[in-house]
Amino acid sequence: MNNKGSVSIEAAVAFPLFLFTILAFIYMGEMYRVKETVYEGLIETAEYMAEYAYLTDTFEGVSVMDYPMAMLRFEQYVDNKALLEKYVVGGSLGISLIGSSFPDDEGYIDIYATYYVRLDVPIIGIFKKRIDEHIKQRAYLGSSSLLNSVESESDDKYVFVAENATVYHSSRSCTYLMPDIVSSDKASASNSGYRACEYCGGGNDSLVYITTEGECYHSSRTCSRLKRTVSRKKLSEVSLPPCSKCGD
Repeated sequence: MNNKGSVSIEAAVAFPLFLFTILAFIYMGEMYRVKETVYEGLIETAEYMAEYAYLTDTFEGVSVMDYPMAMLRFEQYVDNKALLEKYVVGGSLGISLIGSSFPDDEGYIDIYATYYVRLDVPIIGIFKKRIDEHIKQRAYLGSSSLLNSVESESDDKYVFVAENATVYHSSRSCTYLMPDIVSSDKASASNSGYRACEYCGGGNDSLVYITTEGECYHSSRTCSRLKRTVSRKKLSEVSLPPCSKCGD
């Protein structure tokens, strides 16, 4: 008799727990159905707004319609409105896209969706939970975006810098990088305004070497100031002023 009483007590305790577990799985499944429905609608909305962004990038004044257009498209793309009406506070219109960008400063459709799921669970009562979703999609901004990209790349273009240089060059064929070397006597070079090279010293011989663009005469044709080592670098890596001849 005592054993029968124990079984009855265990059944009385176990059955509600079993029922609670079943209900929990059922309502968890419903909540994930809601999340899936909303997420799919947002994905399609982001795809549409990525195309629609081309208009807002091309015509002035269209951007004021971005938010209403996104909400309108979301309403059209939601497949199971009855599910949202049942579990989402305010239905499909209760899903807020405030804080979204169409597009943002980096050219992305950035959708932030916020809504509340309301579950009326037997025995437990009303369960309410806030859900946040975030969708990010590259906007199709067309040629203007590509132009900005090209301009951005040109800001960090490649330039040419010679060894011991004091300027950078935009052109590798700049005459300052490829000087024409001619021979001259020291007296004529000095009278023409050339001074002795600080690297090779100008030498004691009467024969020296000069360039039409240079300021020094050289005793050696192989002086590093005549045969310059040129490196290609990004403009952002160079802290020199531009060449007066080929610079921007």
